[in-house]
Amino acid sequence: MPELPDVEVRRRLIQETSLNKEIKKVSVLEKRILGNETTPSILSRELCGSIFLSANRRGKYLLLSTSKKNTLLLHLGMTGDIIFVKKGEEKPKWSRVEFYFANGSCLHYTNMRLIGKVALFKTTNPSSIPDIAKLGPEPLERSFTFKKFEKIVKSHSTTIHQLLMEQELIAGIGNIYSDEIAFQAGVRPDKNTKSLTEEEIRQVYKKMKWVLRVAIELGAELDPYPRRFLIPNRDRKGLCPRDSNKIMKKTIGGRSSYFCPLCQK
Repeated sequence: MPELPDVEVRRRLIQETSLNKEIKKVSVLEKRILGNETTPSILSRELCGSIFLSANRRGKYLLLSTSKKNTLLLHLGMTGDIIFVKKGEEKPKWSRVEFYFANGSCLHYTNMRLIGKVALFKTTNPSSIPDIAKLGPEPLERSFTFKKFEKIVKSHSTTIHQLLMEQELIAGIGNIYSDEIAFQAGVRPDKNTKSLTEEEIRQVYKKMKWVLRVAIELGAELDPYPRRFLIPNRDRKGLCPRDSNKIMKKTIGGRSSYFCPLCQK
């Protein structure tokens, strides 16, 4: 499932390719992906003739502001993606909603399993959108200080894996990056937050910001991750990149988590 780094990379793609271009046509190929009472006719009426003014991200959501004072919300769900295609280039597979520009290029929202959302809101304030209003702080913002993170950790009794993934506490982190953050911090993902020392909390906080920044710099692609990362070894036969010990798999809060039982305490 796309997480904060994946969505941030798509946000940058939209910003680089699709802003300030007149939208000539909106094609909805699968109505089931539309949410919030959004219909194909509403998308066409509100978006055609307008432009995307800005591309923002909140947690795992993309938010595109338009010149008609709307906000287009895109959620990639399980298998979604954003693909920009120049005029004459081949249309991507699983395209569900297409935004055609006056110069012939097109921004495609693709989603194989239809677990995601495309919705238009008549607002210029994304915080008023229900999906966005419930989200916790952004982990990479400077305003999300260690003290704020520590307060969240100390006020909850759960595993650190589950806390990092709780969108109403911290926005954008999912299963893969929760595992990586815990690995880099040297903390078992199943460790209860109440038992974490201040130094362990500080390490989780520091590694959270570091891991997410590195992932964005690498384009959120799994293959080029440094060998010291858990992600390339995150499977049943994987070995710890630190000590070559066999990586353990455990179900935590209904999700599969991977960690090294030797170097994570």
